[in-house]
Amino acid sequence: MESEEFFRSLENGVVVLGGCGTVGSLIARILACHDYDVTIIDSAPDSYLTPIFKKEGIHLKLGEELDDDSFKGKSAIFVAPSLLKNDYFTTKLNNFNKSELPVYSINEILEFFSPDKPVIAVTGTNGKSTTTHALKHIFQVNGYKVPSHGLRIQGNSEFIPALQSRLDGDISVLEIGTFGRKGEIKRSATNSHVNTAVITNITHDHLNNGTFEDYINCKKEMIEVADNLILDGDDPILVDLKSRFTDKKFYFFGIKDDENPLFDGKYYRDCPKCGKKLKYDVNYLRSLGEFDCSCGFKNPELDVYATNIRIIKEGNTTKTKYTIHFADEARDITLPHSGIHNVYNSLAAACAAWVQGLDINGIVKAIESFKGVPGRLEYINDDPTIIIDFAHNPAGVETIIKTVLKLKTESNNIIVINTISSESGRQGDEAIAKLLSDVDTVIPVSTPSSKMARYIDTNVLQIKTRTKFNKTGTIGSSPEQVEEGLRLGLKIAESDDIILLIGEAGVKYAKPALNKILFENVKGNN
Repeated sequence: MESEEFFRSLENGVVVLGGCGTVGSLIARILACHDYDVTIIDSAPDSYLTPIFKKEGIHLKLGEELDDDSFKGKSAIFVAPSLLKNDYFTTKLNNFNKSELPVYSINEILEFFSPDKPVIAVTGTNGKSTTTHALKHIFQVNGYKVPSHGLRIQGNSEFIPALQSRLDGDISVLEIGTFGRKGEIKRSATNSHVNTAVITNITHDHLNNGTFEDYINCKKEMIEVADNLILDGDDPILVDLKSRFTDKKFYFFGIKDDENPLFDGKYYRDCPKCGKKLKYDVNYLRSLGEFDCSCGFKNPELDVYATNIRIIKEGNTTKTKYTIHFADEARDITLPHSGIHNVYNSLAAACAAWVQGLDINGIVKAIESFKGVPGRLEYINDDPTIIIDFAHNPAGVETIIKTVLKLKTESNNIIVINTISSESGRQGDEAIAKLLSDVDTVIPVSTPSSKMARYIDTNVLQIKTRTKFNKTGTIGSSPEQVEEGLRLGLKIAESDDIILLIGEAGVKYAKPALNKILFENVKGNN
């Protein structure tokens, strides 16, 4: 179909069927932001997206089924792709489409509506969600309109990034993830028209669909699409990629703070060039650090980097201060949240904004006001302190454990409730178990974490009931298991102790479980 014919067919207004769903809602919003008259018809009685729809001028017919009047006065129909797979629905659609209006779906959106703005994509193993949100915040604070998909899901795979890039705004900032399947990132980045990409780091994760080398190749697909690459110069895997793509423009961020006592890691990685063990002068975070090899492979020159990193403790929380360098300019900066991983996340976001041409003072101001992302080192209770974190692979767990251990005193204990699903293979599960040996008590509530309990060299408390739970995706525990683990943690915790829930199930179910427990306590005291 020619583009003129397609756009002419939309002139009298369109109906979007299934517009309250994930993809359908974005199709409707893209059409509306291009000034087409859009009506959503959906059998759902309401949607949490209703305020967005109304703000963007989309008409709603919710809780309605198709009838003879559904398409009256309209010139085209868009259907969410999931509905096109439903034989009952398609038969019904054909019966009521008596005027034989053209029926479109996502393919026409991707073909005829291109992003009219710069598109930045963020990927990596750890830190991509925080980096994405921080980068969005930087642009918004500096007066840019940054489109959001508005969905109550992470939205970093399949068609969501590609559709989000086509929403109204000045610049698109997308998170693009992978489940370790070949072609996944390349397809999403190509459909999103990504021209600048940030890769935070690459560590072991999502190995159920292949080897670590397969996973590296998945992340590498982003470099095949984008023209400008912003990479962690302290990650040897990412540094090696520069030599493989000589037609791209690379920018590197990292840390230069080799005399800082905060850094005491002893993690090593093989040289990606010759296979020998890399020599690390310092590990800043797991395999991230200052490295070199006898073959000549070493860290690149950094474009944006941090020095003089300090952790400042304030009560039961900590902040991070450091000096950020942009080429030959430097500014002092304070992060409202702690952890070396957040230094890296802020550097990645700052480098991307700087490459895009933002003023350095505006970048620093925005980073200092960024409050973080829900589910990442998120405090949900005091007395005792309860923290939830999405950490779900060895690198992520090591990062959060090191961060929380900085809050440990002689009088308090660290209690970890492990809800992690197995995504890093058996070797990764064992590594996580050993990392948890540094805390005082571990309560495993997911099946993988229970099986790995024998590798934990500290106090382990098992929950009593074993609710039967079948892992779905990356959720490793049921709401009931998380609740029971939290009850056990609260039972043994003193007021100044710290309870940390790690894993996606902990992030998803801890707040409702805590509210239920607190309500019961209040009710019992009355």
